[in-house]
Amino acid sequence: MIQTENINLIWASLMVEECIRKGADTFFLAPGARCTPLTLAVARHPDARAVQHVDERALGFAALGFARATGRPGVVICTSGTAVSNLTPSVVEASMDSQPLLLLTADRPFELRECGANQSIPQTQAFAPYIRWSMDLPAPDVPVSPQVVLTTMDEALSQAETGPVHLNCPFREPLAAFPDRTDAEAYLIPVHEWSMGHNPYTSVVPSWPETDEMLVSGLADLLVDQKVLVVAGGGFNESEAMAIDQLSEKWGWPIISDISSGLHFGPRRNGVVRHIDSVLGGSEFPEHLVPDVLIQFGSRFLSKRLLEALEEHPPPAWIQVSPRKGRFDPVHRVTHRIQAGIDRFCLQLEQERRGEADADWKLAWLQADLQVERLLKAELDEAADLSEPSVARSVTRFIHNLNGLVLGASMPVRDVNRFAARNPNRIQVTCNRGASGIDGTIATAVGFARGLRQSVTVLLGDLAALHDLNSLAMVATSRTPVIVIVINNHGGGIFHFLPQSQDPDFEAFFGTPHTWRFEDAAGQFGLPYAFAQTLEDFQEAYQEALDHKVSCLIEVETDREDNLVLHRRLEEMLDLPHSRTGQGR
Repeated sequence: MIQTENINLIWASLMVEECIRKGADTFFLAPGARCTPLTLAVARHPDARAVQHVDERALGFAALGFARATGRPGVVICTSGTAVSNLTPSVVEASMDSQPLLLLTADRPFELRECGANQSIPQTQAFAPYIRWSMDLPAPDVPVSPQVVLTTMDEALSQAETGPVHLNCPFREPLAAFPDRTDAEAYLIPVHEWSMGHNPYTSVVPSWPETDEMLVSGLADLLVDQKVLVVAGGGFNESEAMAIDQLSEKWGWPIISDISSGLHFGPRRNGVVRHIDSVLGGSEFPEHLVPDVLIQFGSRFLSKRLLEALEEHPPPAWIQVSPRKGRFDPVHRVTHRIQAGIDRFCLQLEQERRGEADADWKLAWLQADLQVERLLKAELDEAADLSEPSVARSVTRFIHNLNGLVLGASMPVRDVNRFAARNPNRIQVTCNRGASGIDGTIATAVGFARGLRQSVTVLLGDLAALHDLNSLAMVATSRTPVIVIVINNHGGGIFHFLPQSQDPDFEAFFGTPHTWRFEDAAGQFGLPYAFAQTLEDFQEAYQEALDHKVSCLIEVETDREDNLVLHRRLEEMLDLPHSRTGQGR
């Protein structure tokens, strides 16, 4: 589908076609004149899928959400100037969490740079140091062969598998589909064979070589007759989650599951510890739960208590396994860092199993976790009081099979991580924890829904919702339902848990109080709206949205001071007895 009116459209069509052949068929478009060739190439391609929005910042996060759901890069197209700068937050998040993202930013040609031309800013290094690869392309010109365009796209898409990639794309006028003097037929002769097929110009085959057999054998020797604890961090796909689950089951190890690991919910999760903060009850391990070896899958996990406990009493062997390069060791206690594909590593180590598993070790962890679960049921499921923890609990109880769950930063992700209910459904959970910002949460959910092709629930606070309010426009037009749940405590609730809450200037400068509600915001974009005054109200509204598969906004109003008191009471109640008697300290 090569458009041939002029050289700009030829290049743009080559770029879009190669993206589609490489599996990157979803394009996130913001309006702009300078990116007209790229926009027209997408609009005219029958296999291109387009997501349109007026705000580049939100659009970048939508592309990020799509990548989190599919493992494939969303392709962002925008015009020049500050439009490019608005992509920075999503680029930072994608970079810190190694999520695929491809940015095609239109620009002025060389002769219009650094000379006061309208809407022209330095763009070539706009995202350093957060990108994996970048290229400042020349303005389309006949002397540059079409093969150069195709191999550049192939390299960009290959590099984008592990993080954001930026191609800066200058275009001279005419930007629209007006004919120029280009002999398109002659220009495209070198790629005639490619144009007749459906394969990419360059095949780049990624591979994860098997972990060295001697290394795996040595690790197996290290694990025999040891109390091994597995920690599953965030961001695994279903295949990786199953591999970790099967490995742990085979060896008889308990798994501490981060909320976004993919192991928190679903069938066959019999060895998973979901409530690590309460099981620990502090920053130290109970004496009977001290591990000899820790195997950490993934780059990071949410629980601060677990991190503090591992810093204070590090196991003699701390093995970290991740396909990502780099050091992910904030407490500097990791003893073995293995870069490997999760699936293959688990299979190799599973085949090396030796000796008999310590059933009492695993049972002790699971009994402690079950004790917490029983307390949560009594306190949050049966008490019927509306609160931030009970909303987090309800969402995880009622969410449907195969649905997605996006968690806002600050309190929502922490509440769900600590209070989540057991749910046999397969739920894909994600959150922007790479840089842990509050921006773009609703937009991320829209992209996540687009990639999953399943209903998605997003649970976020009022400040995060205000920060991303225009993304409700994408929710309203989303082909896949997005249920937005806003916890409105009229300010920054998480700050009440921090030492600065005692400062006399706290409320004005950290609490950020406001009196706004979200009913009019929902109405502005034609979204159904519900205001929950009781827990029963919330559960009915949420279940109705799930059952009818409709996008909507559900608002829950809470009080920040009451929330602090409740969390303190739950913490005291849920922390297991060993944490209050000083045992194991």
